Amino acid sequence: MIEHKNIRQKILKDIIVSLLAVCLMFFFVIVAISIKPLNPIKRALENFSFTDIYYEILNDTGEPDTSRIITIVDLTRLTNRSDIAKTINDIATASPKIIGIDCCFDNIGEDVEGNERIIDVAQKHSNIVWAYKLLDHSDSDNIGWTKEIHSFFTNFTDVCEGTVNMPRSLYDPTKRTIPLKERSSGKECLSFPSQIVNAYTGKHIEDNHPADIDINFSPIVFNTLQPEEITSHKDLIENQIVLLGSLYEDADTHWTPLGKMAGVELLAYSIQTLIYNKEVQTLNTPLYMLATFILVLFTQMWQEMFIEKTQNSHNIFVRYLIGSSYVMNLLITLVSFVLIGFSFFTFKYYNVSFNMAWALSIIAFLSTSRLMYKSLSNYFQAVAQDKNNKQV
Repeated sequence: MIEHKNIRQKILKDIIVSLLAVCLMFFFVIVAISIKPLNPIKRALENFSFTDIYYEILNDTGEPDTSRIITIVDLTRLTNRSDIAKTINDIATASPKIIGIDCCFDNIGEDVEGNERIIDVAQKHSNIVWAYKLLDHSDSDNIGWTKEIHSFFTNFTDVCEGTVNMPRSLYDPTKRTIPLKERSSGKECLSFPSQIVNAYTGKHIEDNHPADIDINFSPIVFNTLQPEEITSHKDLIENQIVLLGSLYEDADTHWTPLGKMAGVELLAYSIQTLIYNKEVQTLNTPLYMLATFILVLFTQMWQEMFIEKTQNSHNIFVRYLIGSSYVMNLLITLVSFVLIGFSFFTFKYYNVSFNMAWALSIIAFLSTSRLMYKSLSNYFQAVAQDKNNKQV
């Protein structure tokens, strides 16, 4: 009976110590986001994603696979619309399944011959998805964007279009998500990746996914061709999704977990994620909080067990050296690597991202919370003792 009572007391102590560590962590977070000079810390917390670490590990281990469904044709060196139209015709001749044009021809300009050839391409090929842009977002989510920038020929030519807008963020420049649909002047508009995937799969991909998806940036190589290489590499185009866009234009580059990336390549990652249904999954908030607390509690329990065993050891070496704070810090580091390794395994094989940052940050406060528990326990014992003395 006494043994069961001691076990309950130990478990209760571990729970209280873990909760104190959680409170300490949240206290410092609140301080960081509330005090103006510490705003950079707040931004760093907002911009950080643990999946970035996973991508870095994947990028450093092994050779990335090559996409079997997407080929990119570089548009950077094409300076007039006649050349662009010829390139699109060359691609279409090689029998791709879908062509995606990551370029908006909004300005008619003075290139009359080039305009005519672009119009001819748009009317001739029905398996092309054209990009268009949305501008001037309203304050109302029901209204959404208020201005649309289309290619000049869409007013009199029946074409398939998709938006190429990226999610807006005030402080975080890193692109990790992409919308499947946007709202413009109160109506829903499908995004460029949605239109491509719908045409490729014959399904309405947006019906089974949320408005935004987390792009899976697990490193992959996309076959890339220059316009003059199309006719000699038709095997890389036949039955493929071919994306035509600029790979080396600074105006269309974005920061991603893999570094700076061209817009057309970012679209390729998005399409690859959707087709293979490999969007990054995260736990809902209640389940994530519970799992995080269980990890913290488990860490506290083994730390407490380690401290008790070493302090009660009759071996001087174990008591003073193995039981030192230095060895404890080393063990915490090793356990952290194990936890990160486990979370990386679940991400790599199941596309489930578990943000270990909160758990590891709270674990760092466990030694402080144990000291707090001891101080509070001694205080309440002293108060009780003082009260008993007064009664006597």
